Amino acid sequence: MIRSVVQEQKVIEYELQYKKVKNINLRIRPDGTVHVSAHRLVPLSVIDGFVLSKVPLIIKAQKEYANKPAMLPEPFFREDEIRDVICKLCEKVYPYYEKKGIAYPRIKFRKMVSRWGSCHAIKGVLTFNVNLMYAPLSCIEYVVWHEFTHFLQQNHSKKFYEELEKVYPHWKQCRNRLKEIQLR
Repeated sequence: MIRSVVQEQKVIEYELQYKKVKNINLRIRPDGTVHVSAHRLVPLSVIDGFVLSKVPLIIKAQKEYANKPAMLPEPFFREDEIRDVICKLCEKVYPYYEKKGIAYPRIKFRKMVSRWGSCHAIKGVLTFNVNLMYAPLSCIEYVVWHEFTHFLQQNHSKKFYEELEKVYPHWKQCRNRLKEIQLR
């Protein structure tokens, strides 16, 4: 559903999606569009108020995206290679989790807009973004360790990062490098 809010004669249009989420989430995509997700029970007035409170951030992000060149980064891997690279990395890191009683997960791939990977621990499924082909190998390895760690800690708590630190100590550098990759 497309909605809009007005602040000081500036109209902000956004796409609202209802999802099973605890918080109202706002994303500004590289094309400048604004996307909001919220639980169905959150009143529209609260969602609009949230978007209004973020107008300075939205305008700043849209300006930054507008000033960046609209070209894709050079890929490190071909799209047909990235699946094999990730599967081999999964096989490499799995023994650590096998010792902790984790069954080998089903590995899936798809293009994602705002995530490099996801873990569905209950179903035993890891999904990886095929756009990881634009990331260096160390960053891909970080994503694999990160998603496997969710089998031990299903959130981003302090314990999660302590566990990740044990197996991939330079995870922060890789996370920061991934944030620099702009896909349009």
